[in-house]
Amino acid sequence: MIGIDRDTGATVDDWPQFVQRATRALTTPLGTRQKRPLYGSTLPTLLSRNLGDSVLMLAQVGAVEAFVNEANGIADFEPDTVLAERYGNGLKLRLSGVWHNRKMTFEVTT
Repeated sequence: MIGIDRDTGATVDDWPQFVQRATRALTTPLGTRQKRPLYGSTLPTLLSRNLGDSVLMLAQVGAVEAFVNEANGIADFEPDTVLAERYGNGLKLRLSGVWHNRKMTFEVTT
C-alpha cells in the first residue's frame, strides 16, 4: 500500500506507511469519526488520568484491542510485546511483533 507522509507530504510505502496507519489508529479516540464510528482506540481517553501503573496496564490492553479491531485496518501486524511507559506529559508505547513474516518494532507517543 502506498500513502502520503502526514508531515512531509512525501510518498511512503511498506513499513513506514504501516507505522503511520497504526499511529493514527492508536491516537484517534474511538467513535470520533462520523462515517467510521468503530475506528480508533481507547488510548486517548486514558491521557486525562494520572499515569499510575494501572493506567499503563489499561494502555497496553487498549493498544492490543486496536490491533484486533478490524475497522482500524492494522490487523496485518500481530503484536507479541506491548510496553507502555510514562513519557513527558503522556505515555509512550513500544510495540514489537510480526508484520508480513518479519519481526518489527516501533514506538507511538501520545
